[in-house]
Amino acid sequence: MKSKYKISDVYKQRILDLVCELVRIPTINFPPDGQEKAGQDYLKSYLKDMGLIIDEFSPADLPEYPNNPEFLPRNFEGRNNIDAVWKGTGGGKSLLLTGHMDVVPIEPLPWTVTKAFEPLIKDGKIYGRGCADMKGGLACAVIAIKMLKESGFVPKGDIILESVVDEEYAGANGTIASRLKGYNADYAVLLEFSNLKVNPACLGGLIYKITVKGNAGMPFTGATIKNPAVGISEIIGLISEYTEKRIRETPVPELWKNAPQKLQTIITKVKAGEAYESGQLSAPIDAWMEVVLQSYPGETEKSIETSFKKYLSEHFSEPETLYIEREYHYCRPGYSDPGHPGTKLLFECAGRYVDYTEICGSLASCDLYAINEIGGMNAAIFGPVGGQIHAPDEWVDIESLNICAQSLADFITEWCG
Repeated sequence: MKSKYKISDVYKQRILDLVCELVRIPTINFPPDGQEKAGQDYLKSYLKDMGLIIDEFSPADLPEYPNNPEFLPRNFEGRNNIDAVWKGTGGGKSLLLTGHMDVVPIEPLPWTVTKAFEPLIKDGKIYGRGCADMKGGLACAVIAIKMLKESGFVPKGDIILESVVDEEYAGANGTIASRLKGYNADYAVLLEFSNLKVNPACLGGLIYKITVKGNAGMPFTGATIKNPAVGISEIIGLISEYTEKRIRETPVPELWKNAPQKLQTIITKVKAGEAYESGQLSAPIDAWMEVVLQSYPGETEKSIETSFKKYLSEHFSEPETLYIEREYHYCRPGYSDPGHPGTKLLFECAGRYVDYTEICGSLASCDLYAINEIGGMNAAIFGPVGGQIHAPDEWVDIESLNICAQSLADFITEWCG
């Protein structure tokens, strides 16, 4: 049954306006630093005007930081979480709606539809960095709550709406901080892009830097030159082979049985030599690349790393020149009970407006694990339809924003009573 509380045209426009305003603010995460402050300040003012109780704090403010091993130490000067609470009257279930303010840098270049921080509405989409990942979903939750408050709905259970810092680059520091500070609930919705599907689980990710050493120079004197660029090209081929082997040998969990792709090993950077035209005129002294290994729930960091390093070391022609280093920390897979009442209700609410929603696993890595493991909550990822994630011309579908907001409004009224 559809709710009597409607996301009218007035509120649809407010979603558009809020997404565009947030996209205009460059909130880039560039470890160890981040530029979330202006975006968080804007959202804090918006939520305060809605009458929510605001708590603002940095991960570094917590007594557990930095000694708790869940944290990845970074510079948190001016980088504060915003937790906004709509207090319930009592007797109802509580809810956490969570998103992150930081976005990845504008690279790779070029952007062709618009500039990264100049949002453009075109052909039913908003273009701009962060519109899908994940300011669109965050705006949907904000406006759903705004509509419910202005329409006279009074929840029985508390509703927490939060915007955290430092999610990108395997951070999750903001989410960890809010969980440790006690902003937890009977259920949580993580507002990442999900194509309006309900994802109670997501993939994990491990990031490695792989370096091949050589000896710089030119073979003008008859000396043997070991060119690491050749070595790194061999490694690229081995990674392709390893990915195929991993796909063959790794069981696919039920939530990913119908996924369009299997586990991926993603090459994100490759470099050999100086990065400008008039630099070196010789074989480079080293070459390196960065890769992301995806993982399913249940796979351990140790098993993945051992398998990966073993394969490359045994198959690479010059293993003595090979160095493999892990970057950041393991962004663990997230997993919640797909049969949890909150997940089933969220699926039902979304199904009132689209016929293609389903309960399935997400192909992305995010901070869902921190909600599950540190916050002790069942949760699901739910957000709008988007594309070009972490790429030029990132976009979010406007109609899906409206459906997301309406689905969230229905869920809030029925879950929180």
